[in-house]
Amino acid sequence: MSVPMLLTPLEAQTLDEDMENCAAYVDAAAAIVHNNYASNELLDEQIQSASVCKPILRTFNVRLQSPLAEEEQLALTGDAKALGEWQLGRSVTLQRVDDLNWHTTVLLHACRRLQYRYFVYVQDALGHKQIRRWETSFKPRQLGPCADDCSEQLPDNFGVVSAGAETQVHRGWLTQEAVVQLKFNGEKMFQVHDIEQFDPQHIQLKVVPVEATTGLQVEVSKQRYGSSQLQQQPAHGVNYTKSDVVIFHITLPLTGGRQSFRLECYSLQNELIGSARLSTEQLQGSEGLLQLAIKSEKEPEVVIARLRLPYVVVQPYNLSSLDFRNTYAHYWPKSWPNLDVGHRGNGKSYIADAPEERENTIASFLSAHHYLADMIELDVHLTADGIPVIYHDFGLRTARQGKVIERAEQLEYVLIKDVSYEQLKRLRIFAVIEGKVVEYPSHNAEPRAEHRIFPRLVEVLEQLPRSLGIDVEIKWPQGKEGGGVEAEQTIDKNFFADRVLQTVIGHGCGRPLIFSSFDADMCTMLRFKQNLFPVMFLTMGQTKKWQPFSDLRTRTFAAAINNAQAFELAGTAPHAEDFLGEEGAQMLEQARAQGQIAVIWGDDCNSKERVKYFTDIGATATCYDRTNLYINKDKQRAFFNSTALLAEFEAQCPV
Repeated sequence: MSVPMLLTPLEAQTLDEDMENCAAYVDAAAAIVHNNYASNELLDEQIQSASVCKPILRTFNVRLQSPLAEEEQLALTGDAKALGEWQLGRSVTLQRVDDLNWHTTVLLHACRRLQYRYFVYVQDALGHKQIRRWETSFKPRQLGPCADDCSEQLPDNFGVVSAGAETQVHRGWLTQEAVVQLKFNGEKMFQVHDIEQFDPQHIQLKVVPVEATTGLQVEVSKQRYGSSQLQQQPAHGVNYTKSDVVIFHITLPLTGGRQSFRLECYSLQNELIGSARLSTEQLQGSEGLLQLAIKSEKEPEVVIARLRLPYVVVQPYNLSSLDFRNTYAHYWPKSWPNLDVGHRGNGKSYIADAPEERENTIASFLSAHHYLADMIELDVHLTADGIPVIYHDFGLRTARQGKVIERAEQLEYVLIKDVSYEQLKRLRIFAVIEGKVVEYPSHNAEPRAEHRIFPRLVEVLEQLPRSLGIDVEIKWPQGKEGGGVEAEQTIDKNFFADRVLQTVIGHGCGRPLIFSSFDADMCTMLRFKQNLFPVMFLTMGQTKKWQPFSDLRTRTFAAAINNAQAFELAGTAPHAEDFLGEEGAQMLEQARAQGQIAVIWGDDCNSKERVKYFTDIGATATCYDRTNLYINKDKQRAFFNSTALLAEFEAQCPV
């Protein structure tokens, strides 16, 4: 399966065309201020008179904390047409004054109160802009109206929206470029032919483009606590040894054609030992495994080692419009309390002593809401015809109509990705509980709509109250440490992510919503495809309950924190088992120190005492079964059941 890509550069505009009628403009300005800033009950006196509502050059000066790279430019965009109305293609480029200072003037109307943001971009050979970094404060900058004499305002500091505020700058979302990640994230990746010539325990790695291309950039993350951010490569590569996680992050213009690279391997003495060639033509689909031959630098025909190198390709999302107007990707205020999250609604149901409502149904979600859960967690799959549906497992036990089932061996297992939504609704549903086969109503056999299994994601988003937050877990099968995978997956990963994003952006705005996944690459995709919703990395950590996954990033809480920092995720969703010891509170403090949230989940959360314990040690939220049994009985209301809080999420929705 493939994802279509839309390559349509937007025409630049520099004149504010809103103002053919001055009086109408004043009314519009007043409406904008009223809608976006409720605290500004009255406009400045200058706005009251249409006589001052005339075009005037407004000055924008900004100072950087460090110089830009040679090909980088600084631009601004805002809510006026002359500022591009938050659109990348119509933004205003500033002029370089010196290494740190940039400047421009824009013809704007004096009566207008403006919102704007700065960002750093690179322009590829065809003129398409890539967003390298942008200001991500929750509220944009403001520029007030002025009278005839608009004195020059003080210089802005890039990333600092107001005096005393923290710097808030993050990477942009993909627009006309893709990302390729080469992942040193497993064990036994090298097959060495001669340990004397090539020792994978003592090497330095570097990825070098064969030809320079405008807009092409190679960065690297060596994942270590507090220093996992993507950065430029050292001259002789980054140190690598077994059990290290090193991710090469390659940004490629979509119009760049075939690109070739050389993976260089250096000794610790900075001597080039050998190298391997790879090209974008070898990348089949959204993810895969490259088989590379590392050849000696001294004897180019001699293979000194072979490498099995996994990769992932992140394509831009283009099914909905995204802009600079706002972002909630890191919006989780420190003032929020520990939240209660209903696991699959009001808890697991294919077990003994299950709740009345089946898990992952609208009825179960509403039950959790009734018992004052702040959020619910749900699990999303894609059917064969591309419909996002809610169900936990990758497949289900079923049997043909009319067949009498007495033993589990008589059941067949069907993967959700192999059947259409209409077929899924007709399937009989079975579970094996304490050795006994139990049949449940199929979707079509359940007369109560809210209790039907396999609700579509769009139905859930439309029917749940906005005061109930949602953790949307994207289900993607993982490779196991001992070999094999959780389940087969043949749907393209970019296509999967895009279909879920299209549904959430179209129907899930205006409410607290966060994405999560056990798949580190799916988290990376969701992070770089959009700028509206936060993403957290869901992990099992060091557990005795299941076989570990093959990706080293999933093995420990520390590794999860590092990966979240590397790709600017909101945080992690670690397994409760990791935090039952004496160091639980200290571990959570390590996440907070990196500005990350940590939503704890697992069966070890399922008691009143454990819910209180995880709250006490500093979990951002606790995800557990049976909200009706374990939630604090003194709780008066769900946290998001607040008009003021919900108003903060309204700006997510398209204008």
